[in-house]
Parts: sequence; C-alpha cells; structure tokens
Amino acid sequence: MARLRLLAPAAGVLLAAAAQAAEAPAPAELQGTWRWVSFVSATDKLLVDKPDQYQLDFPNAGQIALKADCNRAAGGISFGNDGAMKIGPMAMTRAMCPPGSLSDRFVQEVGKATRWSKRDKDLLLELPSHAAILRFVKAP
Repeated sequence: MARLRLLAPAAGVLLAAAAQAAEAPAPAELQGTWRWVSFVSATDKLLVDKPDQYQLDFPNAGQIALKADCNRAAGGISFGNDGAMKIGPMAMTRAMCPPGSLSDRFVQEVGKATRWSKRDKDLLLELPSHAAILRFVKAP
C-alpha cells in the first residue's frame, strides 16, 4: 500500500499539469480568424478557391473552432514548446455541402496538425514528419 500512496500524489501533479496545459490560451500571434488558402505535400498541391469558406479560430483557452464550408467543427487543443500543438477529437456538423466542397478534408487535415509556425504574415500548420503544410492568411 505504501507504493500506492507514493504514486497517488505524483499522479495528481501530472493531472493538474495536463489540465493547465489544455486550458492555456493560444499563443498571441494565433489570435483571430484564419482563412485556409493552400495545402502542399510531396504528392499534392491544392489552392483553395474560396478561403472564406474554410476558417480556423481559437475562441477560448484550450479550444479550436473551424468553419468548414457548410459545416462547423470544434474541439480541444493544447500548445507545447517551439510550435508544438495537439488537437483532440473534434465534433462536427454533418450538413450536405455542395459538390466539390473540401469540408471533410479540411477538418481531417487540421486535426492531423502537430506544429504551427508563422512565415511573414501567414500561419502554417505542419502535419507529422513534414508530410504536408496547410497555409492560412489572417481574415480581415
């Protein structure tokens, strides 16, 4: 039983630290609404025709929100050091968007992002192992 007593306080500290990390606000340079403009990988390059239909926002500490054409998605997010980020599962509306919509792809790709960075005024979300980059511009 002594072993359990020693582990319990450590577990409580880890849970408290995880809760604080999950509730941390997005870095200041990420505040605001971002429009998705492109996706680039080794095998695919996509320029988004209607960036105003695909938006990313960090409305509250520990939260991410997406406008994905005719759908909306939201979930939890935490930020680590040097641009690391982790997006939790997202809830999404399931409206039938018009043909050619990138709604599902947008939500899936954003959900895979593990790092963020800024290049000039653009926001870049990086998928694992540099597999792809999603580029966003700040909404007016």
